[in-house]
Amino acid sequence: MKSNILPIYLRELKAIFYSPVAWLVLFAFYLLGGYFWAASVTAYANYSVMMAGRGGEMKLVDYLIAPYAGNLTVTFIFLLPLVSMRLLSEEKKSGTIETLFTLPFSDLDIVLGKWFASLTLLAAMLIPTLIFPMIIADKTIMPWAVVFSGFGGLFLLGACFLAAGLFTSALTENQVVAAALGFGSILFLFILGWMAGEASGWTKTLLEQVAIMNHFQDLSKGVINLKDITYFTLFTVLMLFGTLRVLESKKWR
Repeated sequence: MKSNILPIYLRELKAIFYSPVAWLVLFAFYLLGGYFWAASVTAYANYSVMMAGRGGEMKLVDYLIAPYAGNLTVTFIFLLPLVSMRLLSEEKKSGTIETLFTLPFSDLDIVLGKWFASLTLLAAMLIPTLIFPMIIADKTIMPWAVVFSGFGGLFLLGACFLAAGLFTSALTENQVVAAALGFGSILFLFILGWMAGEASGWTKTLLEQVAIMNHFQDLSKGVINLKDITYFTLFTVLMLFGTLRVLESKKWR
């Protein structure tokens, strides 16, 4: 069957960037990203001076790059649900989802087209922030492999959150409810990591494998493991598959 993802993608991309919410998300992310970077660099510089006086050394990866990437993940909790909340809920509320069902688009075309459009906004959020490490690149030896690994990890993490948000958006026609569900699901994924730290035995092992942030931490430090990539891929596929099932159930009601 011929794929018609591109028309859905272009249509959704236009809708996203015509929305003031997208520009608010971009502005907030750049503002917070700049603040986190400035605070991280200041703290790193101060601690480096202290450690140098004691004959110690602070690694750029462990004390600047990885913590900065970790701080950016916090912004995802609040900003990405605002991106995903309208992807399907708005279509359902306005009734245009019924029109899409009558056009030569498969459910997979609709889901992937909308998800790819949201990924484009995610890329627009992340790529400009690469300028921050470039600013200090002439003053230190910047481990670019770690930087790109960290930003790649952020993109994979964001892709998972957007897929989860797309799923919650398919459950309701109310954008506020979709955003709340998206926020709750992302927060729950964060909490799993905290719960793993308090657990023990097989429960601890299970939570460590399921907690999404545990799979991000290695990438933020430049360590690329197949199991982490596989986790992000399977999580995203599961969320997109769930969205497809929701669309199919709504179609035949």
